[in-house]
Amino acid sequence: MTDLQIIPAILTGDVVVAKQQAQLIEGLVARVQIDIIDGVFAKNKTIRVEDIDRLATSAIIDAHLMVKNPASFLNRCDGVGVGRVYAQVEMMKSQAEFVDQASSLGMGVGLALDLYTPVSAITDMLPHLDGVLLMSVQAGFQGQSFSELVFKKIHELRDGFFGDICVDGGLDTGAIALCRDEGANHFGVGSAIWKAKDIKEKLKELRGN
Repeated sequence: MTDLQIIPAILTGDVVVAKQQAQLIEGLVARVQIDIIDGVFAKNKTIRVEDIDRLATSAIIDAHLMVKNPASFLNRCDGVGVGRVYAQVEMMKSQAEFVDQASSLGMGVGLALDLYTPVSAITDMLPHLDGVLLMSVQAGFQGQSFSELVFKKIHELRDGFFGDICVDGGLDTGAIALCRDEGANHFGVGSAIWKAKDIKEKLKELRGN
């Protein structure tokens, strides 16, 4: 497990907004998470994978695929320089196929679990993953309230899983501290960052320094 990282999460259907947000955190973070929703997995639709190329960020890009059949998006992710790809398992045809294909393209790979999807859904794949993303809200929209249901999942994962555990949804300083105590180390944060008056200071606060 690596040190704590706050990963700004960009979830928007407007490319202009996505570019603005990417610039607001340029040089301040090591990674940025781009949420891709196809309108099928959730009743929401974001920018396309191809739009990632227009964000001009120096940060490592984590793509979070909330889509039907995420394996069909992998070549597109590779084409725009995604460093790590997470995908929700709930509409995934084959976890093994997704992981193998992402790895063969040279991307880091992780599986993502929606709020009510148990860790047992991905147990067989854990040795092959760079990370696991745990939703602490229901996937698809920013601005929801953090759910403590995620604590049990973090604890389950940390007992024997040595990759990154990323928690995503409804996070602010207090929730991040509690999740870190359970064993999480990556945190996808959206609204708390984008609504802050001073993003640089907000990132310091979220990191606990």
